[in-house]
Amino acid sequence: MGIPSGGVAFFDSGIGGLTVLAECKKFLPDRLFYYYGDNENAPYGNRKKETIEKYVLTAFERLRELAPQAAVVACNTATAVCVEKLRKIYSFPIVGAEPAVFAAAKRGGEIYVLATKATCESVRFRELCRRAAEKYPSARLLPFPCERLAGEIEDHLLDQNYDFSALLPKGYPNAVVLGCTHYVYIAEQIKNFYGCETYDGNTGMANRLRSFVDNLPNPYNGLNCGKLGATTRNHLDELEVIPKKQPVYFLGSQKTVNKHVFEQMFVKCRK
Repeated sequence: MGIPSGGVAFFDSGIGGLTVLAECKKFLPDRLFYYYGDNENAPYGNRKKETIEKYVLTAFERLRELAPQAAVVACNTATAVCVEKLRKIYSFPIVGAEPAVFAAAKRGGEIYVLATKATCESVRFRELCRRAAEKYPSARLLPFPCERLAGEIEDHLLDQNYDFSALLPKGYPNAVVLGCTHYVYIAEQIKNFYGCETYDGNTGMANRLRSFVDNLPNPYNGLNCGKLGATTRNHLDELEVIPKKQPVYFLGSQKTVNKHVFEQMFVKCRK
């Protein structure tokens, strides 16, 4: 079985982007999806900019073989570090993950922005916060680099009794921005810990992606779609997940892990 070409590609450093994939599947129910998680090198947040960029470019070269209609960098760290470079290299539209600081800042008060170290140190992130603070002067944005949180979520996500609160900064914010797609998994725990609303950018990414592909022909009809050659198929080593109407091909060395997490968190719970 070959992988159909012309779908929508997702990239993340690990399992965090699965939260984005699940949201986008709601907005684009009839599209074909690919998911490449670089779990072996996760988390990205404490790595050097050059290393992150190398990992992301390696993944995108593989995804390019699938001739995607669009791609989603479902990783705030990767977006902050190199999304503009990706857009210069690849011809298909690329949606990036941005912390939802504008939505949170609109309400005013003290806003905690939880993100990775690399995201907090990036020029893109600092400029985003500057513009949000300028537009909403009643808000006080406080970025916190949570250096271990994404890695702990990778390791303990399916442990329902695991307490992540020791990794959260203490305080009494008016709102919290989840500046890493991994953090969305524990949004309820974070909300309960602080006693306030949390904001993430997943719905915004889904809306942005839909604006790119809604008017494009859907090459996937369940039967007749372009196939990749045998060499490419072996190189990507595909794995398909049910339901068939919305197939997702999981790629990369940790594809089985990502498929399992996706089914546990976003498929079986809806049956």
